[in-house]
Amino acid sequence: MKLIEITNAQERQIEELKARLGKDSGNSSKPPSSDAPWSKRRRGRSPASGKKQGGQPGHEGASRDLFDASAVNGVEDHHATACPSCGGNDLEPIARPPVRHQVIDVPLLPAEVTEHRRHRGRCRTCGTAVLAPLPVSVPRSSFGPRLQALVAELTGVFRLSRRETARFCEDAFGVEMSVGSVAAIERRMAAGLAPAHEEALAAARSCAVLHVDETPWKLRGALRWLWTATAGTVTAFRIDERRSFEALKRLIGEAYAGRVVSDRMGAYDKLPIERRQICWAHLDRDMRALAEGHPGERDFGKTALSITKSIFRSWRAFLVHDDRERLRVELLPSWEKLLTHLADGAASPERRVSALSCHLLDRADALWSFADHPGVDPTNNAAERSVRKAVLWRKGSFGSQSEIGCRFVERILTVTATLRQQGRGVLEYLVAVANAPLLGTPPPALIAAPALPG
Repeated sequence: MKLIEITNAQERQIEELKARLGKDSGNSSKPPSSDAPWSKRRRGRSPASGKKQGGQPGHEGASRDLFDASAVNGVEDHHATACPSCGGNDLEPIARPPVRHQVIDVPLLPAEVTEHRRHRGRCRTCGTAVLAPLPVSVPRSSFGPRLQALVAELTGVFRLSRRETARFCEDAFGVEMSVGSVAAIERRMAAGLAPAHEEALAAARSCAVLHVDETPWKLRGALRWLWTATAGTVTAFRIDERRSFEALKRLIGEAYAGRVVSDRMGAYDKLPIERRQICWAHLDRDMRALAEGHPGERDFGKTALSITKSIFRSWRAFLVHDDRERLRVELLPSWEKLLTHLADGAASPERRVSALSCHLLDRADALWSFADHPGVDPTNNAAERSVRKAVLWRKGSFGSQSEIGCRFVERILTVTATLRQQGRGVLEYLVAVANAPLLGTPPPALIAAPALPG
């Protein structure tokens, strides 16, 4: 009897190890970039259509919009000189507008260098030698506002390394720049972006709905957490030492009274259940993991997957008809089936099935906020999209090497995401930030007043 129990335990352990090896982006929180080349997620779920790649016959083509004549630097006219059909060269002009073809290029010009000469004078009264000071409008750095803004965008937006950024500046503009100079520009830009970062945090804390997520970051190899809170037209990032409820409050504020869309990480459990929406995309992956797990879990997972699919169908239909009462009616059968299924799962001898079922039953009210409250989505995809660039940055840079480096990361990510949500240019804004102390003006506003709704 004991041998049978040992054998059963070993078989269960083997099944659990197989399930762990089978984890990918479709049945766990692993990112798609971690999927193996042979993963069925990469192969796709639908069979190939057999059609060639690209536009199909009958597809309406698209072409680039032409620049206005006022933006054209030069015009060259080309006239036909011979007929391709018969070779004749006696062509009569046709009174029709010419076909316009524009070629866009960028000039490879050296950087503009302005030399400021500080002359000396001697005081006739006391004999002191006086060196002329630089005007306030002249940068104390060797690099002007536009170049500093470009460097900050290359490292903080396009995630180039400092060394690659220095090489680009030399290749494109003939400007020699050390890695230390790039780091110094990041420090100055981090200080200049501090007011914008506070603006974004304040605006996010006033939103009715926030999508919140967190991902690991590194500070000299030590673990930190990069938090994000995003709404319709603002996104705020913050690097914290902790992945806790206290860190969450430092992001969204102690008195935040809106609703939070998130995954099921333990820190969110301290939020009032009526102000939460648990991400159904995460639940879909958890159910898929069970459906692809060992035999005792598969039936539960497959049934749960069919329920989640019906919920997503109802939500997609709501995005078309925009009738919330109809959405509630269509969700009611799925709600009843899910509660019954979770109650059965809570009594299951399968550990993962019972644990997930009990967990969701305790948080059932946080599964359906999207049905009752405008602005609440059933998934946390908005936060996951906002944090994706930070994950790619972390993989390439291995984190930050200083506290000021962390400040640059959270501030440039905040400004970039928010500006793009508002349809504003990043480089133009960074130039204005670098220019503000030289002109004696306040930094440019990131958030329009009053605070933006969620």
